[in-house]
Amino acid sequence: MRKKFSASMIGLISGAVCFFILAALLVIILLVIGARRHAHPDLTLAVKVALPAAALTTVAGFIIAKIRLATIDKDK
Repeated sequence: MRKKFSASMIGLISGAVCFFILAALLVIILLVIGARRHAHPDLTLAVKVALPAAALTTVAGFIIAKIRLATIDKDK
């Protein structure tokens, strides 16, 4: 039970970090593109792209942490 909780927390933290970093980078990219075109870009696109990426990162982080925790216990 403790391993599953640890793996899920690692997955959630990695998903949150991925979301905020990706959203910030996408906002910067959209603002640069908007400045070059002299237009105001739709910044909600950053969130629409960052959410699926964060969901995939959460699942991947959970799976990787689960595998790592299982292999660490076998080595001991």
